[in-house]
Amino acid sequence: MGGAIARLTPRDGWLTHAGVRLHYLDWGDPAHPAAVFLHGGSAHAHWWDFTLPGLVDRYRCVALDLRGHGESSRPDDGNYALAAHADDVGATIDALDLQRPALIGHSFGGFVAMVVAGRNAPRLAALAIVDSRARIGVRSARMLEALRKLPHPRWPDAAEAIARFRLLPAATAATPEVMAYVAERAVQQAGDNTWTLKFDRRALAGAPAQDLAPHLAAARCPVLAVRGAHSDVVDAAALDEFRAAVPDVEIAEIAGAYHHVMLDQPAALAQVLGGFLDRHR
Repeated sequence: MGGAIARLTPRDGWLTHAGVRLHYLDWGDPAHPAAVFLHGGSAHAHWWDFTLPGLVDRYRCVALDLRGHGESSRPDDGNYALAAHADDVGATIDALDLQRPALIGHSFGGFVAMVVAGRNAPRLAALAIVDSRARIGVRSARMLEALRKLPHPRWPDAAEAIARFRLLPAATAATPEVMAYVAERAVQQAGDNTWTLKFDRRALAGAPAQDLAPHLAAARCPVLAVRGAHSDVVDAAALDEFRAAVPDVEIAEIAGAYHHVMLDQPAALAQVLGGFLDRHR
């Protein structure tokens, strides 16, 4: 697991914004500079649990469960637009009185982070995008829409739900222990006593084809783009999208990682993010 680091126990926090009860995990000293972490689609805040112990000695790290994911509630109106997620992030930053936080987003969370950064409010100290792209293509949007229409799988008990849990995309270098850990926090018991996934499938349709480069170009903070060296979502050429939008963007590649970088190589990711944040804190 790339020099795995021990997990720490975060504080659970809750706030309500636009009728949605948002859950977040809070690590570190509140007096330290703040960094907010956004997970990818169909994931949850605990995906960061193996990375953040490498940062909490000098940063207050807040990982948000996006609406319809993890322990956060689902919006009654089904609004999963990037703008709605970005509003949630802004509300979290305001509620916790985080002054000029850094913002880190993985995959779908990277899309949200770019929208937040492009608004220039709240003001960010730094922006890191982990294995995400500056453009959502038509093919990707269609695939997400098709996945939205699929029913959630059902399992007879928690043990089988955890054992059958799979990532999307499936390629990973994560250990069985890491997979079991994130799976356990990704499933829940349904009303018929079977077990199923927590996240709302409607959330997968929240990112239609669009160009996010203007949001990046409007950001007024240092930007880092990270990819897993074996990622089949973000290839080396895709990083040119970031270079075109932000000529002085910093680029990093994590050896031995696929798309799910924080599960595959958490210690290496912590080192890269820590170095970036330390330079711009």
